[in-house]
Amino acid sequence: MKHATHVPKISLFPFLSVLLSTMGVLAFLSISFSLVIPENADDSIKQRNFQFEWVGAPGYVSPIFFRCFKDRVEYFNLFKNIDHTISLKQLLDQLEGEKPNLLSYLVQVASLNKSIKKQFGNKEYFPLLLVYPEGVLTTELLIVVIDQIEGLNYGLEPMLPHWNVPYQELKL
Repeated sequence: MKHATHVPKISLFPFLSVLLSTMGVLAFLSISFSLVIPENADDSIKQRNFQFEWVGAPGYVSPIFFRCFKDRVEYFNLFKNIDHTISLKQLLDQLEGEKPNLLSYLVQVASLNKSIKKQFGNKEYFPLLLVYPEGVLTTELLIVVIDQIEGLNYGLEPMLPHWNVPYQELKL
């Protein structure tokens, strides 16, 4: 009479089910992406204007765009109603205390926010730093300037080189 040997068997069912599920999800995503990408996706070289929508942000918040490039910061001055460009050297000089025009502008924005909140309730102008490639150092320096102002919040948004965002004017 033969003795039955008990050889432990390994079931591959859990591994195979996870593998097939993962392959199915990846196949679904690849088909979805191929359907979603427009036919003229190769025309990404030309500049496009994008309009930001504040999904989930309070309705009383209005952005002030600061475009941060490698060698400069561009922004729209709400009070003087003109575009400004500050070179990286000028920004460094302002950090050292020489003619802090940008700092005084941001202080004006913070005081405007406080006065509007006192008079009308909720309203806030929100500096939104648009960070272009190679503009990270400039952004970090601008954050140092903004952090000097108590109560002024800001946000960061990564941008691609060919993206262009129109500036916003003061709407009182």
